Amino acid sequence: MNPKTNTITRRTLFRGFGAAMSLPYLDIMGGHTRAAGSGAKEPRRLACFYVPGAINRHAWFPKDTGRDYALADAHRPLAKFRDEFTVLSNLSHITGRISGHVHPYNWLTGHNINIVPGTITNTVSMDQVAVKHLGPTWVPSLALSFGDGVGTATLSRNSMGVDVPATANYRSVFERLFPPADKAQLKEADARIALDKSVLDTATGSVKDFQKQLGVDDRRRLDQYLESIREVEKRLDDSREILERGRPKFDEEAVKTVPQGKNSMREHIELMMDLIALAFQTDMTRVVTHSLGGEGGPNYDEYKDWAQKNGAPVRGAHDVHHKGGGEATSPDAKVLGARDEMLVACFARLVEKLKGVKASDGTLLDHTVLLFGGAQISSHSGKSFPTLLAGGRKLGFKHGQHLKWASDKKPMSDLYLTILQQLGCPVKSFKESTGPLTEILG
Repeated sequence: MNPKTNTITRRTLFRGFGAAMSLPYLDIMGGHTRAAGSGAKEPRRLACFYVPGAINRHAWFPKDTGRDYALADAHRPLAKFRDEFTVLSNLSHITGRISGHVHPYNWLTGHNINIVPGTITNTVSMDQVAVKHLGPTWVPSLALSFGDGVGTATLSRNSMGVDVPATANYRSVFERLFPPADKAQLKEADARIALDKSVLDTATGSVKDFQKQLGVDDRRRLDQYLESIREVEKRLDDSREILERGRPKFDEEAVKTVPQGKNSMREHIELMMDLIALAFQTDMTRVVTHSLGGEGGPNYDEYKDWAQKNGAPVRGAHDVHHKGGGEATSPDAKVLGARDEMLVACFARLVEKLKGVKASDGTLLDHTVLLFGGAQISSHSGKSFPTLLAGGRKLGFKHGQHLKWASDKKPMSDLYLTILQQLGCPVKSFKESTGPLTEILG
C-alpha cells in the first residue's frame, strides 16, 4: 500500500490460507468510498465482533475512568487510535442473563434463551434490526465466523429469532459480495429474482385467503409472517435495481487464482476483516457480524505458542477460557491475555484501514460503528461484558474515554438502542433498554 495515497492496488498482499494472495484491483478502491467517488450521501454501516469465552479481566478493564484513563494492557494495539474508541464497563444483560457456552446466542439479542426449560428460544438480534433500515445493498448483511454454520457459530438472528447462518470461507464470501459480471450471469440472476418474486406472490395470495378463517391471536402471528414476506419482496426489488447498476470492476483472474490452504487464527481474522473493509468501501453490504472464535474451539496453533511463551500447560481454547480467568499472575491468565491482545490488534488493523479511506464527508470510519467485545469476564460469568465501541464520529459518537456503571444496573440493550438510533433506525426501544447512553454522544 502506498502510504501517501492509501490506494489499494492489485499488488497489495494479504496473508491468508497459508499463502500470500493478491487482492483484486477495484476501480473504485482509489482510497475513497463508492459514495465519495460518485458524490452521493455516505451510507451508515455497522460491524459487530464477538470475543469468545472469557477474557483476562486483569488486563482488560482500565483501572480509572474518564478521558485521562490509563490504557489497559489488552488495548495497547489501539494506542494510536485512543480518540477513536471508548471502553465501556459493567454493561450486561440483566433479565436476559444466561450462563455456560451459549452466550453467542444472545449477545446481540439480550433474550433469555432458556426462558422455556429444555428449549432454546430467541428474538431478533440488534444487527438485523439495523438491516431493515440501512439498505438497499446487494448483500443485506454478512454473518462471518470461524466456521460455517448456525448455533453458536453465528451472532445474527432474524425477525423470528432464527439463526442467520455464518460462513468462514473467504472465496464464497467474496463471490457473494458482488453481483454478476457478464451478460449470461446477469440474465440468470434476473430470472432467479423474477422466479423468487413469483413464488412469494403465489404464497402470499394463498395465505391471505386463509387469513379470513383465523382467530385474533393466529391472525397476529400470520401478520408477522406476512411482514417478513414483504421484507423479502422489498429486498428482491432492491436486488434488481442493484443488478441493473452493475458491479464494481475488478480483476476476475486474480480472484480465480487465489490459493487455498490452512490459515492461522490471526490470518483468518485479518482476512475476514479485510473483506469487511472491502464490503463497506464498495457498499455491497452495510451490516456485518463476525464471531472471532468458538466458546470451546477451534484449537488454533497460537494457543500452543502462547502457552510455551508464558510457561503454561498447553491447553485447548475451551480450557484456556476456563483456566485463564483466574489470578493475574497465573500463566493461564497470561495466555488468555495474549489471545485478547491479538484480537484487539486485528481490530486495530481494521480501524486503521477504515480511517485511511476517504468518505464523502470525513473517513469511512466516521460513518461506521464498530462494536467489539464479548459476554463473559471469566468462564460462564456474564456480569460485565468486555466492550469497546469505535468509529461513528459523523453519526454523533464521541470517544477517548472509559465509562463504567454500577454492576447489574445498566443493560447492554441501552448500548444497542443507542447504536440503532445513531444509525438512523426509527426505534424507541430494544429488548430491556431503559434509554440511550448519552455519555457516548457528542
